[in-house]
Amino acid sequence: MESKQSQPGITYLVDCPDEDVDLTFKSEEKMSYLVNDSMKKTFTLPHGGKVDVCHDNIACLSLFSGDLNHSIFALHLPGDETQVVAVYLHREWWSVQDMMKTSCKSRSGLVVVSSIMERVILFLMSQIIFGILERTLDEEIHFSPHPLEEFGKILWQDGEAVGFYTIKKKGTLCNRCNGRSYLLPVLDTLFVRTPWRRKGLALRMLDDFCSSFPQEEALGFSYPISDGMYEVCRKFLEIHQEERDRLYEVESPGDWGQRRNVWLGLQLRRLPKHRQSPQTINTDKANKDKHKEGKVPPLSADRAGPALSSWKTPGSHFEMGGLPTSTIATPDNTQRNSGTKRAADHTDECENTKQRRTL
Repeated sequence: MESKQSQPGITYLVDCPDEDVDLTFKSEEKMSYLVNDSMKKTFTLPHGGKVDVCHDNIACLSLFSGDLNHSIFALHLPGDETQVVAVYLHREWWSVQDMMKTSCKSRSGLVVVSSIMERVILFLMSQIIFGILERTLDEEIHFSPHPLEEFGKILWQDGEAVGFYTIKKKGTLCNRCNGRSYLLPVLDTLFVRTPWRRKGLALRMLDDFCSSFPQEEALGFSYPISDGMYEVCRKFLEIHQEERDRLYEVESPGDWGQRRNVWLGLQLRRLPKHRQSPQTINTDKANKDKHKEGKVPPLSADRAGPALSSWKTPGSHFEMGGLPTSTIATPDNTQRNSGTKRAADHTDECENTKQRRTL
């Protein structure tokens, strides 16, 4: 394969035809080739610094969830595996910033991800840029790598990829183990790069998501919704009041007992802390009208759904074969903890009753 300089009309890698990009080499073969081909070579950073291209500064990354056949090599700063500066594709090293660019004028606005290189850009934005380079210390959300067949759109602006969102389509499998399928379209991930934030781009992508499914009675957001995404939803639903009854935070596969209305959740978040319910409220389709009429009493603590939890991401650890992983406080754990607390409260109540009887 030729390098980009020897191909007329090709400025950036995303503009290469898919047949010119091979991501299926075996890792052992790639590493052997890199060590031999890049011996005594360095990569020049945008600010002029240089990084040695050697085994100790290279990590192998799997591109897609559940797929070990597609991978790329990432070059990181010496002694800091989280600071990825370049990736190896098409027989040369490309900076992360250049990987985000295109010379194709037709790539403008929201474009459906279709080519293999667009999927690489989706990976870089979700796992490298959001996952590591632009990650704030207080950020608790972490995106898992997307499956190879994931439906997504990249937002292009002025020749550069500035954001994306991905969808779990209705009818697609939740995972390969239980055989359950999503019962509604679910917005799974959404991201805008830091230099392009506060310009209405997240609202633009959310509007595109809603307008893409005009016939659907309900649309979902993957549980849990981050604080930043809640703020985007608040602004969106204040403008588009017709969508308030249609957007839900859902757990897969998205049955009515696994949904929580986003607008209702926003109103509960505004209440003073002493008035907020410690549990989320599940909205059941069969009782939807009864709730509006006031015929259904508030859910008890035993019937209410689990409280919203957030991703707990351990310290970043970037090693050969993968990216940082995260853990989540699962609904089962939340329910078990709640059950333990109720049991403890019941024991204390019994002890207090015994003391009163003694007195």
